[in-house]
Amino acid sequence: MRTNMEELLIFNEWWQTQGISKQKALPYERKIMEKIMERFRHRQILILTGLRRVGKTTLMYQLIKKLLDRGINAKNIIYFNFDKRIEEPIEIFKECEKITKVDWKKEKIFVFFDEIQKLKNWHEKIKLLYDSLPNIKFCLSGSAGLMLEKGAIDNLAGRHFKLEVSPLSLKEFAELYYGKTIENFELFQDKIEAVFDDYLERPFPEIVKWENKEEVNEYITSMIIEKVVSDIPMIFKKVNISLLRALLELFYKNNGMILNIDELSKNFHVHKLTLKEHLFFLEFGKLIRIVKNYRPSIMAESRKMQKIYAYHPSLAKVYFFEDKGKLYENLIMHILNLDKYFREKDKEIDFIKKNKEILPIEVTSREEIEKKKLKNLGWFMKKYNVKKGWIIYQGKEKIVEEKNKKIILKNIVKISFE
Repeated sequence: MRTNMEELLIFNEWWQTQGISKQKALPYERKIMEKIMERFRHRQILILTGLRRVGKTTLMYQLIKKLLDRGINAKNIIYFNFDKRIEEPIEIFKECEKITKVDWKKEKIFVFFDEIQKLKNWHEKIKLLYDSLPNIKFCLSGSAGLMLEKGAIDNLAGRHFKLEVSPLSLKEFAELYYGKTIENFELFQDKIEAVFDDYLERPFPEIVKWENKEEVNEYITSMIIEKVVSDIPMIFKKVNISLLRALLELFYKNNGMILNIDELSKNFHVHKLTLKEHLFFLEFGKLIRIVKNYRPSIMAESRKMQKIYAYHPSLAKVYFFEDKGKLYENLIMHILNLDKYFREKDKEIDFIKKNKEILPIEVTSREEIEKKKLKNLGWFMKKYNVKKGWIIYQGKEKIVEEKNKKIILKNIVKISFE
């Protein structure tokens, strides 16, 4: 399908107005814009990935505004959204040239392609243009992170930077909610704590101030979850949408559950390979996260006893999941990007963060530390000679030291704000 001039003029209002509306380039800038600006200076393609409705398109529009403010010719900036189906990007350039009279083969142009994963073999086509036309600076976005990453790695090695746009941080949520910049947590602690539960429910820019829970749930269900589910068959073959929905309902209602492939295969009457494929689809669409069982003693991860969490706790809350402890676990998993936990017989540690050292992390929704969590953490630290551990809870921050071992008690609201 070919695009037409009218559609391109709607997409690229700045060709006629020399500016961009505030409704598109919203005034509030997220922290990730700093990294975007750093990467955008280079020749390499900039790829923005992330869950639907996190604000990738707005970031593109804000970047376009910065180019216009710098004095870049408006007609040298092209935006296109691949929700509109076409086969070849060159079709867009040819139609743009008819309108703007800008020679896309020779002049310096800035190209913003949104929802790029919907362009068949996008990485091969973009690679060809990138290699052939050094005058074009590309910024791409897509909701399907794993596919974007795999395509980029396989075909765009050395040609791209990838940044993931997450749902709002607590700091960003509070700033949007109150309409002011918040730099000091302690000065605004009461106000931040007052919106913490709201943040768990609606960390998406468009709905920060929505108060009606039914409307919030409908937005997240229809505009995020269902949109991702319906997009998956456009990219993969042999997708059972009913199975995807049934799995999501199970996982979200039992957030943090142990994954048992054999049992699920029997319950859903599907082959284990089919089930594993559909788990990949859900992870690919950033609807779930799989947390693996870590084994420090043999420096390995067990394929058994994996856990399934929602990509963000707001997705699970749509299914009326109200276990605060699990929601807090889910939030910490998300903001600290954790993908490992530990379980051995009757001992379990909520998460393991491993950089140069192993950091065990326990999470609770209580204001007082549970003896079991303290005991498990101490046992793990002693057995594996770990000198530091965290407990994240609703109480005050402090440090408990015992026999050269340090347990740091962190407040969940503060660590979410940071």
